[in-house]
Amino acid sequence: MKVFVLLSVAALICLAAFYHANAAATSANQNANVCAANPDPATPDFTQVDTPSAGDSVSSPVTVTGRILAFEATFRIVIFGAAGNTIADVQGMAAGGTELSPFQVAVPFSVTTETSACLWVYEISGRGDIAGVVQVPLTLRSTAGGLPQTGDGSQSDSASWPAAVWLAGLLLALSGATVAIVGARRP
Repeated sequence: MKVFVLLSVAALICLAAFYHANAAATSANQNANVCAANPDPATPDFTQVDTPSAGDSVSSPVTVTGRILAFEATFRIVIFGAAGNTIADVQGMAAGGTELSPFQVAVPFSVTTETSACLWVYEISGRGDIAGVVQVPLTLRSTAGGLPQTGDGSQSDSASWPAAVWLAGLLLALSGATVAIVGARRP
């Protein structure tokens, strides 16, 4: 009877991990576009953002890459929350200012929960206006206790958790099978 209960618990743990993995994949694909109306959309001959892509889930610092034609090669990268609050605001520098030039900027941010956000890459015009805005809707992953995340960022904690639980369920099932075998061999 004990072995049956042990194996049933193991099966339920594996089932819960499978359900959580599918629910996480479904919710990640339903990322809402939280970007406000674009005040001055950029054209590809002035600003191009290669990474991150729309809908990406990113951790801090997010690396923003692309090409931009900006006066004196300087531009802004801002991350806005769904409510319009500023989460991050940094100045970027491109390789050159007289032609479409590559850039790569690390943008640190801090959020306590997974947050829908909108990344803006833009230039400030000579009159002080926002010009040539590229918007990228993102999901910002929280960092536990404000500590930076490790690894290559290919899997979030919510994606690796089901694998760990599934493994725990499998180990529990194997230990139950071992107990059953040992119990069967006793005279």
